[in-house]
Amino acid sequence: MNFGTFLKTEREKRQVTLAELSQATKLSVSSLKVMEAGNLDDLPPDVFVRGFIRSYAKTLGISSNEPLGLLDQVLSERRRAAEPPVMPVMVARRPLPAPPRAVPADLPAAEDDSQSPRHGIGLAVFVIIVLLIATITLSLFLRQQPQSGEGLSLRQAPSTLLASARDT
Repeated sequence: MNFGTFLKTEREKRQVTLAELSQATKLSVSSLKVMEAGNLDDLPPDVFVRGFIRSYAKTLGISSNEPLGLLDQVLSERRRAAEPPVMPVMVARRPLPAPPRAVPADLPAAEDDSQSPRHGIGLAVFVIIVLLIATITLSLFLRQQPQSGEGLSLRQAPSTLLASARDT
């Protein structure tokens, strides 16, 4: 039994017609027929169907828990059918690594290519930081500090002397 069959059975037990149910729930008769058929493809998204079932059950005076549970079963079956089948994953065993061979002392060691880009970025950041520190230090040393008392005069300017003489 699916949710639609359950609702239809309950409606028929109470001798309620689709037209009466349509007026009470404000759902069209065709939507009620599709819902009673349990055809989810012709119904709106699941959120709306849940609301329709609650309204339907409330109008009939029954609990909406059972038809909603039946709807959840249908939806979970659909999800399982839509999921791709799970295939067992075969884990390939890697052969044990060969012991390292001794490199003759006269041959240069090969550099690891995976570390060279990282090494280059680190070197560039280091150079930029050193240049910034050098620039700041140089600007502080080259800045000319005013000599103490420079620009200050203990004597008054001649124009201020004349102005002060006139005031007295």
